[in-house]
Amino acid sequence: MTLPRSVSLLLLCAGAVACDGSIGPSHHTGGDDPTPPATSDSVRPAPAKFSCDANAVPADLPLPRLSRTQLMNSLRFAIARALPNEADAIWTKLTPTLARYPTDRRTPAPGDLKGGFSRLDQSIQQTQIDVMYDLGTAVAQELTSTDARRNTLLGTCASDSQTANDRACLETFIRGWGSRVLRYPLPATEVTAFADIAGATPVDKAAVADVITTLLNSPWFLYRVEHGTTASGALSPLSAFELASKLSYEFWQAPPDDALWAAATDGSLLTASGYTTQLERMMKSPQLRSSLDEFVSEWLRLEELPSLVALRNDPVYQAFVGAQMPTDATRTAMFEDVQLSAWNTVASGGSVSDFLHDRRSYTADPFLAAIYGVPVWNGTGPAPVIPSPNRSGLLTRAALLATGTASTRPIHKGYLVRNALLCQQVGAPPPNASTRPPAPTESLTTRQAVTQLTSGGICGGCHNSTINPPGFVLEGFDALGRERSAERLFNPQGNETATSPVDTSADVLLYDSEKQVISNAVGLSQMLDDSHLFESCVAQHYFRFAHARVESTSRDGCLLTEMESVARSGAPMADLLKTVANHPSFKQRSFQ
Repeated sequence: MTLPRSVSLLLLCAGAVACDGSIGPSHHTGGDDPTPPATSDSVRPAPAKFSCDANAVPADLPLPRLSRTQLMNSLRFAIARALPNEADAIWTKLTPTLARYPTDRRTPAPGDLKGGFSRLDQSIQQTQIDVMYDLGTAVAQELTSTDARRNTLLGTCASDSQTANDRACLETFIRGWGSRVLRYPLPATEVTAFADIAGATPVDKAAVADVITTLLNSPWFLYRVEHGTTASGALSPLSAFELASKLSYEFWQAPPDDALWAAATDGSLLTASGYTTQLERMMKSPQLRSSLDEFVSEWLRLEELPSLVALRNDPVYQAFVGAQMPTDATRTAMFEDVQLSAWNTVASGGSVSDFLHDRRSYTADPFLAAIYGVPVWNGTGPAPVIPSPNRSGLLTRAALLATGTASTRPIHKGYLVRNALLCQQVGAPPPNASTRPPAPTESLTTRQAVTQLTSGGICGGCHNSTINPPGFVLEGFDALGRERSAERLFNPQGNETATSPVDTSADVLLYDSEKQVISNAVGLSQMLDDSHLFESCVAQHYFRFAHARVESTSRDGCLLTEMESVARSGAPMADLLKTVANHPSFKQRSFQ
């Protein structure tokens, strides 16, 4: 179960079986890492995590269900293709029904206590079926609500004085609009089957609505159906239209656009040059940002940040924040700041390492800009560089530092670094672990309170050497992400009782014997980068997001090896995304 940030991973201490205080093995599975030896003031690059077995057959989801985002985009596409001039108005009318469709559940990998991606939720609920039927019906009724709308769909043959051409009129609509909605050219037999639903009145508005409702509830609309092009065998190449859909939902979370559909229709998508042309076009499109935003938000668990105004009446929070209270718009701006950092890294040709170290501010929110000490950004031209040398990039973005309370969360931050940024698993807390986060008191700093509560007994094994140190290094920033050298302590009435220097020094163990005393976020960021564990972890997370499943290190090792190599090489981050689409496994279907 994913817990909210305010109570997550509190006293994340386990017994000796779950955690002995050491970092797990690096999972080196063969092959030499080409990275040059580390210098004396940096950690050694960790061995590669993945290896390739050329004989292994990658796994595939049996029948990938469209995520909620992908399904909503597909519905908008269907409406816009039918009535482009009225699509926005129709979509607005559907809002109450759309809101009933269940949100996909974030599904963590086995052994992870938090995190995961909503794309991994491939479950089917009765609510989804019921709401989708209602949506299909509502869309169909809107598209056929007037004779004018019906005539726009079917053409003048629907309103002329003849009836002999009515069936052909409906079939033309199904062959055109229906094929684009279902994402494959409908053969004559299927066109006939859908047209038969209208019975003896093929252009009657209610009859046409029944056809549309059926099309929008077809498995071909709700899933990515892949049969491949060969009748037997463990592997089958995808058809041009299956490949087009896979590409568009992977990078745009939407059905193929006209250019991609045309490339599938003329067969050029199945050629090396045609495929490259389409992939490069898609990577340069602003539509890529939707997919990238979702990946970054869920990978870094941004939504776990609670409201920044929920405690606005609490005396301690009021005293901590000061004269100007943040708003929930500031919370959203914190998320967008991280998302835009990733987007600009990809768009500018930056590497995974560049994303980790990016020190630009991407916010138009005055409160967040003031935290960073920069002017607001208007969204055009170079974003302002954060002036403080203590801002190291990703680790010090406010979205990863803020807590919605007056106290920091070193345990949460330590676990985030371990699990989300390094892909290291930490043992589960014991059943009797407290669900209240350690908080500073009138006389104890946050670090002192956390240490006092977690350093002894069975808790110490995990906390002392694994969880707490990275969190303590980030104590140079308060619970709003503001830089600080001292921590202000308050009594329950919000009166300041003391100011204590912040201790940000910690002995950080990354893997094996690679250990350093780190005293600031810049040093921690560099340590993560030097180890290359961050780059390997980004590759692993993106694999899960792209494939909507957890990897099999044996069956998926070849692709994972390529992705890891690209991420570690300093190549553009965009190349990591393209590696997925360029790998042979992307263009074929596994039936094993």
